[in-house]
Amino acid sequence: MTINLNNHALTTWHDPYARPDESTAVALRLSISERCAETRRLKENYAKALEYLDGVPLPYDCRVPKLEDECLEIERHAWRKFIDNLHLREVLSIEARIKLDKQLDEHTRGYGREQPLPPFTEENVFGFFEQTCASIPHLIKEALTEVFKWLTPSQRWTGCKTSNEFKIGKKVVLCYVASTCYSGGLQVDYNRRAQVDALGNALFMLDGKGVRKNTCDKEQDRKLVGSYTDAWDHDWRQGLPYEDEYLTAKAFHNRNVHITFKRPDLVEKINQAGAEAVLQKAGREESRGFSH
Repeated sequence: MTINLNNHALTTWHDPYARPDESTAVALRLSISERCAETRRLKENYAKALEYLDGVPLPYDCRVPKLEDECLEIERHAWRKFIDNLHLREVLSIEARIKLDKQLDEHTRGYGREQPLPPFTEENVFGFFEQTCASIPHLIKEALTEVFKWLTPSQRWTGCKTSNEFKIGKKVVLCYVASTCYSGGLQVDYNRRAQVDALGNALFMLDGKGVRKNTCDKEQDRKLVGSYTDAWDHDWRQGLPYEDEYLTAKAFHNRNVHITFKRPDLVEKINQAGAEAVLQKAGREESRGFSH
């Protein structure tokens, strides 16, 4: 399966076993070095600020964050910005993205179950970057498998003959994807937004266009950039089915959505990724003695 990640920062090392060209490697090192230096400077500045405030009478309700907590916040901000610049979230599966976001957001001021990412140093950032690049093929397969599972509900769940839990066909019926908005039209249900965006990213990547950009200017085409969910919402709220070069998605007031695919070649690639995952899982269970 060949996937082109154009317009994606991780293409600087698209081949985990190849070295980048010299200019790319130098620019990458300079960028990371500058980010780490800026992070160190911010932590030093906050430490100095606390020294200046020492002994200064403050209002009873003024709570200045401790140095340790604020340094953690500064490093988390640096990690967030670096990961956003990599567009890493768009490649990850929903499950992996949630875990990453918890590491970046949940452990606020020392609270939360997930441990934060390691200190924002050159060694740790380069290690994270290299490990991510080496894992890209696996991460993409993971994301495609997740899309496959969402698009293959059983007939017992949907009650539709078009549903097939083993293969994505030309038409798929999904339940509880649409919900009513305040204007009276329909929109993507809040709990299904991540799945719709994941579908958009999968189709764009498989078509060689890279992941979709999260932001969309007013003059830009919603079908090409911005959240895939927002593009569906824009048409559904006007009572129209959403349609682009990949699919048509028609919402109904019973909250069902009928998706008709236009690119069987891309659907076949998603089927392939899903089938490989199913076979691997079956093989693991058989090796453990669960299969008879």
